[in-house]
Amino acid sequence: MAKNKKRKGVSIKPPTISPLRFIQTKARQLPIHSCYINKDWEMQKMAHVTVARAHKNGNLTFAVYLIDVLGFGVKNTFFNYNLTPYEFNGLLDQWGENTIPCEYVLAHNLVYGALEFALEYDIQPHKDWKISQYIMEEDTDAIPLINLEFGENGKPVYVQMMDEGDWDDLEDGDEDDEDDDFDSDLKETIYRTVDIAYKSAFPSGENQFDQQIKDAHQQLTVTEEPIIEENEELADLIEAIYDKMRDLSNSGNKVEIRKFQKNILITIKEYPEAPILLNYLANTYFLVGDRDKGLELFKQCVDQFPDYLLGRLFYAFELIQNKQYEMAWETLKCKYQLQELAPEKKLFHFQEVYIFYAVVALYLFLEENDLEKAVTYNDLLVAEGYYPMRWKAVQTAVVTLSKAKFEVMEKKFGKEFPSFMGQDFNTNLK
Repeated sequence: MAKNKKRKGVSIKPPTISPLRFIQTKARQLPIHSCYINKDWEMQKMAHVTVARAHKNGNLTFAVYLIDVLGFGVKNTFFNYNLTPYEFNGLLDQWGENTIPCEYVLAHNLVYGALEFALEYDIQPHKDWKISQYIMEEDTDAIPLINLEFGENGKPVYVQMMDEGDWDDLEDGDEDDEDDDFDSDLKETIYRTVDIAYKSAFPSGENQFDQQIKDAHQQLTVTEEPIIEENEELADLIEAIYDKMRDLSNSGNKVEIRKFQKNILITIKEYPEAPILLNYLANTYFLVGDRDKGLELFKQCVDQFPDYLLGRLFYAFELIQNKQYEMAWETLKCKYQLQELAPEKKLFHFQEVYIFYAVVALYLFLEENDLEKAVTYNDLLVAEGYYPMRWKAVQTAVVTLSKAKFEVMEKKFGKEFPSFMGQDFNTNLK
């Protein structure tokens, strides 16, 4: 009888752990490798703090924290897992000479101190803090306390005084320009700071309208993906037209824009059932300064494709821009909730949602002079999550309402805005 051959050992790989899970459960077991900060943080009042931990293989897991020491706490944060030292050093090189090494105790006190200070005023940290916090040590007495100043004189300081030209500047810029991250971050900071100050100055009680609108928002099913699946050829054409439109908008070349109108008209003849093409054609007329023709084409789009929600919203916004407020409201069928405007839709694109809120907010404020109701929609526009400020309608609404809140606060307190931004509003109201 043949003897059994000795079996070869079978290698069983241990189950892998996801980077997020690793950071949450094991990152604090890694030794701190290095910390960095921008050397001008005390002057800029904004600290870029980096904390890196070393794996046994020499690779690094790290997090970066954008810390606003004047009041906003952890404004932004991101993390990266298991980078090689070469990759990590490459990032440091990109950040430049302003990034210098620092002791962990300083990094710890800056991050946690700013976080705690902001939370006192109900200013929440960036959403990714829920993960990146685990790159930091726990905030215990084991870490020496450094006496750092947050805010000024113990109170948050948010923004400087703004004049008429500053508000106009906030509306400048190209739609969908997601490359200018710093500019977007600055604008968002201004909108949010004015909003926080307004809510502190005018704390609202029970508001049935506000609750109804926000409850309706929670019930929406929203997506970032295109809802309508176009055929591949048309999808490619639409993308090409969009890219060309953006280039022409940036160049401002009216001769080239008028030439391109002919190309869009040819495409419309090939695909007469694609309403987005009419919208693009309408936009070309706005680019060359022919608002009347642009409005006419938007109206044509609404008449020809009454169920095309974005077309209806674009038309309503341009009517608002043209100060035809009642006609804009009628275009929205006098509806305060998106579900009522389009009851047949079960899924909404987030562009549809936020442009609708922007147009309703502008109507309520500009026509009905109802800032309180308009602020309900503004709250949804500036909420964390999506970043809808890329669209002109949303940006117009947020700037208009921020300016209005700004002016109301100045009128109430009878003094320059900065002089009461850092004060306790509840004390002022007594």
